[in-house]
Amino acid sequence: MSDEGYNGWKNYPTWAVHLWLDNDQGSQDWWLGESIDALENAEHPRYEIADALKNHVREECESDDASMASDLLGYALDCVDWYEIADAYLEMAREELVSA
Repeated sequence: MSDEGYNGWKNYPTWAVHLWLDNDQGSQDWWLGESIDALENAEHPRYEIADALKNHVREECESDDASMASDLLGYALDCVDWYEIADAYLEMAREELVSA
């Protein structure tokens, strides 16, 4: 994989996580709501949303089984730029607040 990113994102794992989170209306609405809340109430919304995203996805993908697949998944999740995904949701939240 090159250092040029993937479909406008830092890398494939970042793009894939954002795609899966954003591909479901309920998930997209939830993260948008969390981002709006963070903008309105958090001292550091970017860090709060990035940490929440990382914890949520890791919990969803967690497995007690040691395997090659779980090792590769853990590696891929370590490559995700959680701040880039947080920035995307925070930008959507800013647009929502301006249009409200």
